[in-house]
Amino acid sequence: MHAQAERVGCEITREKAVEATQTEDGFRIETETGDEYATESLVAAAKYGREWLETLDEGEFLGDDGGVDINWEEHKRYGRTSVDGLYFAGRLGTAEDQAVVAAGQAGETALGLIHDVRRDEGLPEDLATHYTDWVFVEGSVIDGDWEAHVRKEFPERVGDADLSEARFDELQSQYVERKVEQAISPSEQRKRRRDGHRHLVEHIDDDAVLERAEEIKTERSSGLDDERQ
Repeated sequence: MHAQAERVGCEITREKAVEATQTEDGFRIETETGDEYATESLVAAAKYGREWLETLDEGEFLGDDGGVDINWEEHKRYGRTSVDGLYFAGRLGTAEDQAVVAAGQAGETALGLIHDVRRDEGLPEDLATHYTDWVFVEGSVIDGDWEAHVRKEFPERVGDADLSEARFDELQSQYVERKVEQAISPSEQRKRRRDGHRHLVEHIDDDAVLERAEEIKTERSSGLDDERQ
């Protein structure tokens, strides 16, 4: 997971945060080594050792059970809190103790952050909350011209937002460009699958890989012998 995050541009710093301070532009995080990091948004996910967050809003959002008190009616899921730009994910938020459940809730928090960033960029509400990150093989979703299809559906995404003609054209162009990039060729799909397998192998014990490779060679050889018979 860390390797995938780094491949898409994330920088991972393995330090313990000791204090968070609100600034005009977001937050300043100080670590135990004295390093400081500035960020527009902050997602906290570790349930234990949360003292570094108590300086934010005087810790009003922190619950007595070690988690976070989230007003669902006001913050509408997605890990939002009473502190603008502060989000909670996993067990610190509302998820149960099971790892897979906590991971799913963290994904929802990430989606909420994306929605809010898109709102801040001035996107109409229906468009700001329409975000997908999946890809598909060309021709597998609809028959016909995919670009023409997404261009035609764009007005539904902006709803009745009050947009100038220039702003409408700008947003439509961005929307179509991103949607078109989601359609990949069969050869690109095969390449991504191979790359994914190679990245996965990098995290598996070498001896286990070699052992399995020998088993595959034996199985294939046995299969050829059976065909000859």
